[in-house]
Amino acid sequence: MSDLSVAMAKLSGIRKSVITSLTEMSLNSPKFRFDPAHVGQYFTQAAGMVKVLQREMPELFDDFAAFSTEPAAQTGTPPKDYFSRSQLERLVRDIDHIFELRANSPDTQPIAKQAAPLSRVFITHGRSPDWREVQAYIEKDLRLSTLELAQEISLGMTVIEKLEAGGDRCDSAVIVMTGEDIDADGQARARENVMHEIGFFQGRYGRSKVILLHEDGVSIPSNLSGVVYLPYPKGAVSASFHVLSRELKALHGL
Repeated sequence: MSDLSVAMAKLSGIRKSVITSLTEMSLNSPKFRFDPAHVGQYFTQAAGMVKVLQREMPELFDDFAAFSTEPAAQTGTPPKDYFSRSQLERLVRDIDHIFELRANSPDTQPIAKQAAPLSRVFITHGRSPDWREVQAYIEKDLRLSTLELAQEISLGMTVIEKLEAGGDRCDSAVIVMTGEDIDADGQARARENVMHEIGFFQGRYGRSKVILLHEDGVSIPSNLSGVVYLPYPKGAVSASFHVLSRELKALHGL
């Protein structure tokens, strides 16, 4: 992940935290002053991220006004410094302005070095530990790199932001589909996050690059035509490895 992408992801996390602070109440009324010990880091972190943006994309952010990192309100005896509500609201607007500038300037991205072709497998799964065996097999026996979301650092990103960032670093997906929920008909089905990620990776890589390891007895949605799916007996995911090896070798030219 580039420094630019990290900075944008961290600003997103900062914005979310500031919004949460703005929703806090004091005596059933919105808060109008905020202790620097609680919110001061949002201003200093945002200022640091702006410096990264100015270094990475000076043509877009060089003239962006620096964030004020000092509290502007005083109250009490003796006076104590606080950040005002308007300062937090201004911070949110400034971050939104950064996002708008970035979104509307596709031609100002730095020229990247020619990247080597991707050859990494994204592994996604439910609660079953079967995926660990799958990951070990792909890495040790097929010598392909893998990525699994929970093993990646968050850097202030939401789950969907991590999924999108991780998806950019891979070129295929292996999804371990185990029955952990029961539908209205009493049929075992995969968790909702697994179903979402199947659709996500179909759109990202194309159906031919999504491999579904399917535990016997688990309901398969009718809209999965075209996806490679390999059944295996419950508790014996290694039974699918011979065909999995053939599919991944073909996908990655091994």
